[in-house]
Amino acid sequence: MDISPHKVKAGRPKAGTEHERHALMLEQALELFMVEGVSQTSVARIANVCGVSTRTIYERFDNKYALLIAAIKHMVEKDVSAMVQIDNLSNQTLQQVLTDIGRFMLNRVLEPRMLSFFKIGVAEASHLPELARAMKAVGPERIHQMLSDIFSFYAAKNMLPTLDFKRAAESYCELLIASPRQKALFGVLGPDWDAEAHLTFVVNLFLHGLQGMEPANAVK
Repeated sequence: MDISPHKVKAGRPKAGTEHERHALMLEQALELFMVEGVSQTSVARIANVCGVSTRTIYERFDNKYALLIAAIKHMVEKDVSAMVQIDNLSNQTLQQVLTDIGRFMLNRVLEPRMLSFFKIGVAEASHLPELARAMKAVGPERIHQMLSDIFSFYAAKNMLPTLDFKRAAESYCELLIASPRQKALFGVLGPDWDAEAHLTFVVNLFLHGLQGMEPANAVK
């Protein structure tokens, strides 16, 4: 669901454990960063929306950038947890695993608020290189490590040759995400774009190369 600024509401944290309240604060702060931008979001604004004092935030984080990194890490870890639990991955073929995970990733990165946040990150990376590097470490690099671990699992079962799994993970993500995200950012990802056909093509190309691809008219 798309999020507009007027939908970000302030309020006291929900009841629950300290861990749950902390997680909720991270999620609310990340929504603010996505909607209003990093440079435009103050600690006071975050505190107001999260229903806490600025002192509470500064007791946990050195500054809003540290809070942003923690919020991104929290989001990515939730996504990784969801992906590795998709239909018992250990009992699937690698093709099934890459298809299920790829579908999750593709849907995620094409969400309107994620596209907006990506644009914000690109715009602010030039004057905050340390932040950009930190965001990469808790974002893409964490996803690459997850995929690398999956490839290692299949290699240990002699179902995949030993490769540079980290590089393979980076390549898979690039094939899957780069083109549709770029088109979506520029508003040229047409309504007739077939996400499943793209996903099938990418998985087959990644696993089998061009020689292993089915004829183009076989991809529905």
